[in-house]
Amino acid sequence: MGDSESGQSAAPSGVVQALDHLYLETRSFDAAAAFWQALGFTFAERWGDEQHRAGRLVSGSASVVLAEGRAGAEVVHFKVPKGALDGLAAALEDSPHVKIVTPLEKTHWGTRWLRVQDSDRRIFALEEPA
Repeated sequence: MGDSESGQSAAPSGVVQALDHLYLETRSFDAAAAFWQALGFTFAERWGDEQHRAGRLVSGSASVVLAEGRAGAEVVHFKVPKGALDGLAAALEDSPHVKIVTPLEKTHWGTRWLRVQDSDRRIFALEEPA
């Protein structure tokens, strides 16, 4: 493991490889979908029912997941290579700069993830294939 500029232990460089998708909860699914479609995004898939609609919109390699919800949650999902998440979780466990808000677990969509929070209370998901 490397050291950060502050001398604190840090995760190995290069573990987070790419931005996977932006997750957005919206109170108005139709209006939010129309916004992203006006920007050139199209639905790659949809799921849910009339009580809770969701879907993934894409434009090129950009991906936005919209989900109908009460809160305005925004979560950026980063790709981590398969097998690297355990080491990353261990490296972050004692970091004074990162708060783990969701411990390493399997998701219902077939990945494993760890969710972390920064000092401004933003949530980031670090996700690998299951």
